[in-house]
Amino acid sequence: MKMANFRSTFRILRNSVILQMKSNVISSDFISTLFIQPVIFTIISVGTYLYGNKPDFGLFAITGTGLIAIWNNNLFTSGEIIRGERRTGTLSLIMATPSSLLLILLGKSFANAITSVFAMGITFLTGMLAFHLPIGISNPLAFLIGLILIIVSITCLGLVFGSLFILTRNAGEFVSVANFPVYILSGLSIPLTLLPLWTRPLSQFLTPTWGNIILNEAASGSGGNMLPNYLVIVGLSIIYLVIARILYKRVEYLALRAGTLEQW
Repeated sequence: MKMANFRSTFRILRNSVILQMKSNVISSDFISTLFIQPVIFTIISVGTYLYGNKPDFGLFAITGTGLIAIWNNNLFTSGEIIRGERRTGTLSLIMATPSSLLLILLGKSFANAITSVFAMGITFLTGMLAFHLPIGISNPLAFLIGLILIIVSITCLGLVFGSLFILTRNAGEFVSVANFPVYILSGLSIPLTLLPLWTRPLSQFLTPTWGNIILNEAASGSGGNMLPNYLVIVGLSIIYLVIARILYKRVEYLALRAGTLEQW
């Protein structure tokens, strides 16, 4: 029985990943956020530091811009997934099936996060071509491990928002508003030292904050023992999953009590 449940879960995740990747290939919005936005953000972010006489922050800006692209793609497409299912009239049908909508969202969000890794390479390439920065990764293994953990954690964080998107028809507008606070609080656009002290706890609760630290230290070779930061990312991922499950169960209860999703 357990083996059958595992196979069923794996099949749902696999099919969700494949379906979302096929959808991404033909999505002009996803392609623009994957290939065009990273170039623009890199030029603006790196240029701000370089022409502000802070060349040492060039690599910091590039890793931060790469994470912006990964987060933006994951959050944007999470909203689009729910909005697309609602628009085609399949959202209620999926919630009524034995397969958990949360599991389907997990597979689709993971597909978005994996695809968005290309944006990280684009930011490094843009930094080298546009600003002739001598960019290299001093510790490739630490960088790769950190990137994998970040992808998983951002996927889990996307599930939190995805659960909330079920109860709104304005997911796209919400995404546009939610992006920039995360950019700022995570230190992806400006250093955390420039933010007020009361924002620090919020920054510590966001995966992109730790992701930027890990990737920057791995790329520059300035980091020591990376294990504590890795454990923080893993811990945050677990917290996000717990929150997402609680929110989804609440949303599911509200939908079952109302007998429809059409009132939201």
